[in-house]
Amino acid sequence: MEQRYGLSAAALKYLAALCMLVDHMGVVFPTMLADMGLPGWADLLPRLIGRLAFPIFAYFVAEGCRRTRFFSRYLLRLGLFALVSQVPFTLVTGVWGGNVIFTFFLAAGAVWGFERLSGQGRSPAVAWLPLLAGCVLALGLNCDYSFPAVLLVFALYLQGENRKRLLLCLGVGLALIYLIYQPLVGLLSLPWLSASMVVRYLASAFPFQILCWLFSSASLLLLAGYRGQLGIQNKWFFYIFYPAHLLGLWALRMVLK
Repeated sequence: MEQRYGLSAAALKYLAALCMLVDHMGVVFPTMLADMGLPGWADLLPRLIGRLAFPIFAYFVAEGCRRTRFFSRYLLRLGLFALVSQVPFTLVTGVWGGNVIFTFFLAAGAVWGFERLSGQGRSPAVAWLPLLAGCVLALGLNCDYSFPAVLLVFALYLQGENRKRLLLCLGVGLALIYLIYQPLVGLLSLPWLSASMVVRYLASAFPFQILCWLFSSASLLLLAGYRGQLGIQNKWFFYIFYPAHLLGLWALRMVLK
């Protein structure tokens, strides 16, 4: 049911795009706030503000999967801009892995496959194979947010239009990503594991993960005010913005060097 008052999809996505820009400014210029005379811890703020972007976009990718009339075109757009964004993403982050649009493409592809393989006398297990494939690819290709993001978007899609269930699902997914999955990945990346090393890692890294979880969870408050309306937007803006702002920040870094 649509609310008469509240935020539109356009307003939420523009806000998410702004948070993403702030986040990537923190990646490109990691000491920019300290260089302005602020305390050193202030340099964490851009990265924390950026945590608001992913859950908002994940929510609307799932909604796009439910509502689009031309799923194949939607999937093609995601795939095309995932490819276009890959070089700017690697230039800015230095990460040899799939950008977040590619992660969303795999999630949407899992939904597309699920819809087409469900029913028609097939075994129910067959319909879940695209989700398994999407998760394996996200992990193998080192995609941004990896397979938990694919699972989260798919789970959001399954909730339908039930707002309470959507927000609960998103909240649980964010807790799993920031409080379990990412700390576990950090632990597994250590050269060796011992009790003392685990304690030191958790003492140094886990507080930041908690902050990331808290900031990302703030998106639930924003999405709770979503009124179910599209709002005034250009759908191409959000596709173009992602590679364009990454390329612009990389060019700015090159100029300032």
